[in-house]
Amino acid sequence: MTDQPIIAFNTGRHYTDRGQRIAATRLASGRVLFVDYDRDLDYVTVEPVPLTRQAVMCCYDANDTESSYSAIPDYAERTRLIETLERVAAAL
Repeated sequence: MTDQPIIAFNTGRHYTDRGQRIAATRLASGRVLFVDYDRDLDYVTVEPVPLTRQAVMCCYDANDTESSYSAIPDYAERTRLIETLERVAAAL
């Protein structure tokens, strides 16, 4: 697991029969890494934002995000974080 708190929620958007499940955690930079489990996507916010559903979705909807590959260049760390978030989101 990550050392940072994780939030998870379902947006209620109908991308799948389970909705749209999101999980997110704060990185050391203050930016937020999040996964959209049902669409198999992951992003990092461009700027530091609060670790809240509202802040994550505001960045997601406004495309104020970037690839997790550029934000977390270490493959093992990126994979560990994303897999952790995916497990949390899948459990919703």
